[in-house]
Amino acid sequence: MARTTVWVIAMILVGLWTLAALVGYGAIDLLGTFAVDRAGTTATEPAHVDGIARLFRALRDLGLFAVIALWLAVTAVILLIAAILARFVRAFR
Repeated sequence: MARTTVWVIAMILVGLWTLAALVGYGAIDLLGTFAVDRAGTTATEPAHVDGIARLFRALRDLGLFAVIALWLAVTAVILLIAAILARFVRAFR
């Protein structure tokens, strides 16, 4: 029963972490899209608008990749800790 409890808690933590990562993903996407759409207001010359928009788009995409990589790393750590705890619980029974 204790091993099951460890895994249930781990899955709940992964679910909560996934929700937090989705909120972060949405925030980066929303702010990045806003920055790309407003690139024309930051440029002093119309010829620079495309370059600034490309820069903002690249930063947004980099941030989205970072969120996915961070989600994967933290999820792996949560599951690793759960596996270690489940093994210790089984060893001490």
